[in-house]
Amino acid sequence: MTDKYYRAEAEMANMTKRMKKEQEQILKYQGQDLIKEILPSLDNLNRALEIEVDDEASVQLKKGVEMVASGVENALKNHHVEKIASLGEKFDPTKHQAVQSVPVEDGQEADTIVQVFQDGYMLKDRVLRPAMVVVAQ
Repeated sequence: MTDKYYRAEAEMANMTKRMKKEQEQILKYQGQDLIKEILPSLDNLNRALEIEVDDEASVQLKKGVEMVASGVENALKNHHVEKIASLGEKFDPTKHQAVQSVPVEDGQEADTIVQVFQDGYMLKDRVLRPAMVVVAQ
C-alpha cells in the first residue's frame, strides 16, 4: 500500500513540475504568433526606406516611414525580439537560410554571408524567422 502511495505522490510531483515548465514556456514565448505577423509589415517599411527620393514631399514621407519603422523595431526590442546579425558572419543553418551561393572572392572566407535578402529575427533564444542569405562558397 505504501509503495502505491509513494508512486502516486511521485507522479503528482512530476506532473506538477511538467505543468509548471509548460506554463513558463508559454509565458516566455507569448506573443510569438503576433510578432511573426508583424515582421512582413516591418520588411515592407524597410523596403520603402531603401527607395531614393528627391522632392521635398517624398523626403518628408520617407522620414515618417522611418519613424514608424523605428517605433516598430523599438517595440519588438522591448519584447526581446532581436534581428539576427548576418552580413559578414559565418553561415549558421540554425539561424540562416541559404537561398543562393556565390564563389568566394579575394578577401572572403568560405561559408561567409555576403548578402541578406530578408532579415531574420529571434525571440529570446528561439528563431522566429531565419535570415534569407547569400553565402560565399
